Amino acid sequence: MRRILHIFLLFLIFSFVSCASTGLRIPGEEKIILKNLATEYYTVAEGYLEIKNYTKAAEYYKLAMRNEDLYLTAYYKLARSYALAKNWDEAVKTYNELLERDGDNTLLKTSLAYITAMRGDVDDAIVQYRDLLKENPYDENLLESFVSLLINAGRGEDAEESFFVLKEKFPDNKQLSSFAQQLADIVDNFDADKKVELPPPPEDDKKSEEPKP
Repeated sequence: MRRILHIFLLFLIFSFVSCASTGLRIPGEEKIILKNLATEYYTVAEGYLEIKNYTKAAEYYKLAMRNEDLYLTAYYKLARSYALAKNWDEAVKTYNELLERDGDNTLLKTSLAYITAMRGDVDDAIVQYRDLLKENPYDENLLESFVSLLINAGRGEDAEESFFVLKEKFPDNKQLSSFAQQLADIVDNFDADKKVELPPPPEDDKKSEEPKP
């Protein structure tokens, strides 16, 4: 009996080695290998992103997209890597591809507005930010970015108006003091403490402020 078991085990080992040597794979093995490789690629990409080697990070995020479970996450990180590498053309292309999948995603739209500004297309960026603020009037980060854009573009009057909106809605915003100093340099007689009567919010905004039952 022991001899039979011994021969049977030798047969199994021989069969396993033969399959490996001839390149045969267990059913489903290739998919598992590719999935594991893609996970490793994603880890490598994250490492490159952390050390700010954005070009290399983009290369490995593209490889990580082979894993369907990581596909969308790696896709977004790919777009972000392009933006951080200042590869504006590829960044715009990739963000637009993502927007085709998720057209209402505010984060993607905000990223595109930022890239538009960084490319020097200030007028287009201002339009994009205004549209985003209509949809998200109580997004503090968005409003802060818009004030910063207007100041850096030298749009003093518009920046002043948006500054007071930011101050009214978010009086504890950490950038208010810095914005006030910058506005004093580009707006005559600027007074950050003056009382400004802001226009009433649209009806939709009023409804959004009503407490929920």
